[in-house]
Amino acid sequence: MKKLNKIIMLLVAMMLVLTACTTDSNPQDNGENITDETYKNIMFVVTGTLGGRTNNDDVLAAITDYVATVDGNVDTFECNMDASLYESTLMQVAETGEYDLIVTGFGTMIEPVSNTAERYPDQKFLIFDTQMDFSNGANSNVVSVQVLQNEGGFLAGALAAQLTTSDAEYANGDKVVGFVGAMESTSILDFLMGYIEGVNYVDPSIEVLYSFVGNHTDSALAKELGLSQYQQGADVVFAVGQNGLGVAEAAADAGRYLVGVDFDYSERLETTNKDAASKVLTSVIKDYRGMVYPMLEAINEGTIEWGTHSFISHAEEGVYLVNNDYTQAIVPSEVWSEYESVVEELNSGNIKVSTAFGASTDEIDKVKSEAKPQ
Repeated sequence: MKKLNKIIMLLVAMMLVLTACTTDSNPQDNGENITDETYKNIMFVVTGTLGGRTNNDDVLAAITDYVATVDGNVDTFECNMDASLYESTLMQVAETGEYDLIVTGFGTMIEPVSNTAERYPDQKFLIFDTQMDFSNGANSNVVSVQVLQNEGGFLAGALAAQLTTSDAEYANGDKVVGFVGAMESTSILDFLMGYIEGVNYVDPSIEVLYSFVGNHTDSALAKELGLSQYQQGADVVFAVGQNGLGVAEAAADAGRYLVGVDFDYSERLETTNKDAASKVLTSVIKDYRGMVYPMLEAINEGTIEWGTHSFISHAEEGVYLVNNDYTQAIVPSEVWSEYESVVEELNSGNIKVSTAFGASTDEIDKVKSEAKPQ
């Protein structure tokens, strides 16, 4: 009898523990805000590598600063641009169940994140610098965020158009500017569409040349395409992609101007190629820390809605154009005044810039038709 009583008492205790676990478990969000979860343990799955002052380093810094405020931890895995690792890595991380949140980024991760999120519906994901498809309730355990980079492209195009007809030292008499993109991806097309519209906003008669390298690694081909555009009369070329420094070499060789992206090209080149640095008109910078850190805070505070996307505009400082000593040495004061007028119009909402995200092929082709492929 005593033995039976002990068994009954043990079963009761187990039921109490199970009840307590059920009470404290994560609620089913169904797209609603979550207010009683703490996001401490984070895995950052890096498409490329860390180090070298890349945007991934900015994201890691944001995550590191965030976890310090919640006494948390961040682990990382670097895929070294090996696309075959993207989905398998996400699946393996989600399977462990050890992480409150998996963070990753860029358009190449859309499908891997979507597939992993579907297989592991209790795992939460934050993907940056791209937009997930949340239609019909898809990806309800994911949030995505991006800056309006097309607005950065627009301002780069406006400044290039104003400079090409100015008396800047290396501006020529031809009304031609260029664009060299790493790949014909949605993200890079987004920059191109903004760039074309920025040029046309200033002067529709200016010709825009554009080319795609086909990858992010071939800097030699990027340089070759840049040189080709300079030889066809472009005095400013916007380089978008990880091989953009190849176009910077072309700008130095041709004695023309370059617009960089993602980091300050002039600062990067200053110690290794002063001549190339002096040809960098500006660089379009996306604020990756400002993109990720507020999202982490909102997720932890329960003010984010899962299955949604957030945009950060130029007016909200999500994207900006570098204005340093090199920029000021290149751009005549009257040109900069005209450029600032365009900035005011954009920030006030009077200018609407087309985007490749969510656009049909016909809509993208319509904007591309206003430029000349190479």
